[in-house]
Amino acid sequence: MELNIIHLSHRQDRLQLLNNQLTEQNVINYKLWEGFLDEENPKRGIAKAHKQIIHWAQKQNLPYTLIAEDDIKFTSKGAFDFFLKNEPKEYDLYLGGISYGSIDKDNSVKDFSGLTLYKIKNSFYNFFLDLPEDKDIDRALANKGKFIVCNPFVAIQYNGYSDNKKAYQNYDLFLQNRKLY
Repeated sequence: MELNIIHLSHRQDRLQLLNNQLTEQNVINYKLWEGFLDEENPKRGIAKAHKQIIHWAQKQNLPYTLIAEDDIKFTSKGAFDFFLKNEPKEYDLYLGGISYGSIDKDNSVKDFSGLTLYKIKNSFYNFFLDLPEDKDIDRALANKGKFIVCNPFVAIQYNGYSDNKKAYQNYDLFLQNRKLY
């Protein structure tokens, strides 16, 4: 299965970290997609970056597609395989981890933040593609689908400069009381 990764080519700092993660996880089937920078509204650029891949998957008539952002940090060796092997039967989005959101006992979440790693089914492509681009795309999904989180988390974000927030972000703060693979 091909992993589609959003990457801003000017972020060479992220490319080295990403290559290290892919090597550690033995991911050899992947494609880098150029992200979009929108200085006026960074959220729009992020939405367009995710949507370009989903639009492509829809045109290819793929039953699902697997997407990651270039600041992905797998929680341990073998985490990517664990994610793939523990895919639930029913979902719209299957998430590798989240930075915000309450996870129910069945590992579902209604409102979340974090599209660092996810698998989306083709039955949800149109809905995702119709989401507004003027706010955070993950926040626009709130209460609008069946979202299942891999628990324990297999993917988190590297701490560092965020092109979205235009500041250094420490994502460790969001991992308190979370189980990591």
